[in-house]
Amino acid sequence: MAAVRRVAQILRPWLGGAFVARNAGLMETLALRLMGFRPEKDSLQELAFQLDNLLFMQVREETAGRLSLEMDNGQFVRLRMNDFTLMADELLYLLFEALPKSAQNQAMIRTYSMRSTSLSALRALYLLYRDMQAPEETATLRRLVTGSHPPFRWQGWIDT
Repeated sequence: MAAVRRVAQILRPWLGGAFVARNAGLMETLALRLMGFRPEKDSLQELAFQLDNLLFMQVREETAGRLSLEMDNGQFVRLRMNDFTLMADELLYLLFEALPKSAQNQAMIRTYSMRSTSLSALRALYLLYRDMQAPEETATLRRLVTGSHPPFRWQGWIDT
């Protein structure tokens, strides 16, 4: 399943390849939650919370509460609570990519971006809905992203 591979690809830099490989069931559960989202009945805030919680609980369980994982370069990294929120947010972009491009979905993502610190929502508005907004709005999104988030989170998809 392509969605499971994409979930694993997004999480590998955060959790390490060994953790991702050992937890294929978690990758599938995360992908199913994302692809099972229905805008007419589900909440983006609730979905983000569920993803965050699933990630935290699995890492906590596997590390006996230490939250320290071995990365692909052999170094051990201790995850912070905020890291799980960032991972969940990065996963949300997979959902935003999969949603039909419509004014209703754009409005839902825009509202979510104003109520949360979601870089993925801003990314979706900047990249996926650019043709549905004024150039000034796109420029404002760019300034907001580059001024509010560390470069490692936006380099590679925003034009600098």
